[in-house]
Amino acid sequence: MVLFSKFRPLLQTVLKPTEQLQTIVKRWSSERRMKMMISEFHERKFFDMFHYYFLIGLVPTFCVVFYANVFIGQATLTEIPDGYEPRHWEYYKHPLRRFMARNLVQPFDERYEISLHSIYTHVMRDKMKALERKVRRLEHARGDAKGWYYRPTVDHLTELEQKKAAERGEGYSAMMAPRELPPPQTWPNPPKN
Repeated sequence: MVLFSKFRPLLQTVLKPTEQLQTIVKRWSSERRMKMMISEFHERKFFDMFHYYFLIGLVPTFCVVFYANVFIGQATLTEIPDGYEPRHWEYYKHPLRRFMARNLVQPFDERYEISLHSIYTHVMRDKMKALERKVRRLEHARGDAKGWYYRPTVDHLTELEQKKAAERGEGYSAMMAPRELPPPQTWPNPPKN
C-alpha cells in the first residue's frame, strides 16, 4: 500500500494526461496580459533637455533683461556738445540694443566700406577679364605669339657676346660647311708689366 501511494502522482499523469496539461496551460496563461505601450523614453528625454536648456539659457537671459530694464533703463535725448560726434551705438535707446550694436554687430559705415571694396574688386576683375579677352582677340587677329618672359641684358656684355659669336661663326653656316678650316687666330699678347 505504501508503494502505491508513492506511485500515485505518476499514475495520475499517465492515466489523465489531458487534465494535467490543461492545468499547466492554465497556470501559464492567465487572463491578465501585458499591454503594449509606446515608449516614454523620447518624451522624458525631450522634457529633460528642455528643462536643462531652459535653466541654462532662458533664466539668465531673463535676469539680464530684467536688470537692464529695471536698474539701467532707456536712454534719454540730450543736447550734443559742440565738436562731439556720437558713436554708432549711441543712437539706440535700449541698453541691450546699445550693447549688441557696440559689441556684436558691425557699424553701418564699416559695412558700407566693405561693400564698396567688394564692388571695386568685382569691377577690377571684370576690367582685367576684358583686357585679357582683348589681348587674345588681337593676338589672334595679328598672328602674334605669346611672349612668356623677357630677360633684360646688360649692353656692354651683349656687344662682347655678339662680337665673339661673329668671330666664331665666320665662314660657317648651317647649310654649307666650308671644306677648309679658317687659319688659326693668334692669341692676344699678355700685358707687359
